[in-house]
Amino acid sequence: MQTSSKAEATRTWFGWADAPRLSLADMAAMLWGERRLVLAVGGAICALGLIAALAAPRTYTARSELIVRMGEEYVYQPMTGGAGAGATPDMQTIVNAEMRLIGSGAVVRGAIESVGLAKLYPDIAASPASDARKLAAAERAFVEHMTVETAPQTPAIGLSFEHRNPDVAAQALNALVEQYLHHRRDVLVGGEFEALSQESGDLTTRAGQASAALSAFLTEHQIGDFDSELAALAARAGDIETQLLDAQTKRREAESRSASLRQRFNAEPEQIELYQESDARRDLVEAQMQRERLLSAYQPDALPVREVDRRIAQLQAFLAGGDPPSVTRRGPNPVRQDVASQLYAMEAEARAQGGRETALDQQRTQVRERLRAMQALEPTFRQLQRERSIVETNAQNVASRAEEARTRSQMLGRATDNISPVERASVPTQGKSLRWPIMIVTLLIAGIVALAAGLSRGLMRRSFPTPSSAARALDTPVLAVMPRKQEPKPVKVKAPKPEKVKKGKPELTVVEGGA
Repeated sequence: MQTSSKAEATRTWFGWADAPRLSLADMAAMLWGERRLVLAVGGAICALGLIAALAAPRTYTARSELIVRMGEEYVYQPMTGGAGAGATPDMQTIVNAEMRLIGSGAVVRGAIESVGLAKLYPDIAASPASDARKLAAAERAFVEHMTVETAPQTPAIGLSFEHRNPDVAAQALNALVEQYLHHRRDVLVGGEFEALSQESGDLTTRAGQASAALSAFLTEHQIGDFDSELAALAARAGDIETQLLDAQTKRREAESRSASLRQRFNAEPEQIELYQESDARRDLVEAQMQRERLLSAYQPDALPVREVDRRIAQLQAFLAGGDPPSVTRRGPNPVRQDVASQLYAMEAEARAQGGRETALDQQRTQVRERLRAMQALEPTFRQLQRERSIVETNAQNVASRAEEARTRSQMLGRATDNISPVERASVPTQGKSLRWPIMIVTLLIAGIVALAAGLSRGLMRRSFPTPSSAARALDTPVLAVMPRKQEPKPVKVKAPKPEKVKKGKPELTVVEGGA
């Protein structure tokens, strides 16, 4: 096509980048003009994506499901006291805790060791890294291919595991479930018994030490039974005080009676007349006795008897006229002797009670000193006794709790767990591959990159494939379109700056049509 002189001068530097308001038709024409580039770029990317899709491995997903129920291991049992006993968390909290247990490192490592690292991840097992690094890499890979999920307000946990080998996928998931059930029993049930047993042993040792300290304290102060001895000392002190008062009273009483008896003793004469006797009376008595002897041998009218009777009659007649005393006998005063006996007894009683009072006073002093010493030792003894009692009580309680925990652990271990597998993982028969997703993504990327390449190259060209784009770019009307003659590529020469076209006087432009 032919153009005016000014249009011919400006055509060399106008292009798509200078064209205002590109339409869809312009862009379609631009892409059609760069169809070879678009097809080449898109085809290359599609080929690469196809190769990647064909090389993508096929994986198999094994699935299992668990039902969670409330168990005794979640019932709160306080170590001491009973506050809050029997409290339980809500079901969703239990499910979340079980999910964390399933994904814990101990469970994953146990599952890997159960299946075997070489069987589960042969590439990792064949690497030259250390065993710890191999196990850590296998654990990360296992966690990446494992899925643990649950639905809100649902006591169920879904498990899935992906692997290239369907048998290994099922075996690994079943091993994970077994390790989880074993590990949760150790964590939720078994740990309490060991802790309580250890605490019981510590408390038993402390109780023995407290008993030894208390025994050493009693031995050091020569005390058998502190409470009994203290009570005996207190009772003994009271008894001594009572006996001391009684001794003082009896001593004073004896002293008073001895003083009174001494006055009576001093008032009594030493000797008194005991009796007076005469010879006539003695002869009368003898005659009467003789008569009695004679009567045993003679008759009352016998001469010897009558002679004795006559003599008795004479003596009686003599005594009837009066019998002056002939002999007076004197002797010690028996009253004074009795008073003296009583006096000596009272003085002895007073001395005895005085000695008793002295002995009781000494005993009271000794008992009081011992009692004060015991009272001074009582706070230390009470502290040692209290420590031993507290430690022994705690040891007994913890030992009872440990035995209960052991029994409870054995019962929970033998009984059915509150985690019930709905179904064990079976060998998956249908695999899953990323071929179609890779191909779809590759097509999208190829289309976007090819379009971008075509548009970019078209915008950098200095030609106008459509008359409308030329008219908008040159701001002149296009009258005709004719094929462009194939000419050798000219040498690039810097175009002169075009003159500004006056508004309102457009020039006619003839555009050569592009190929």
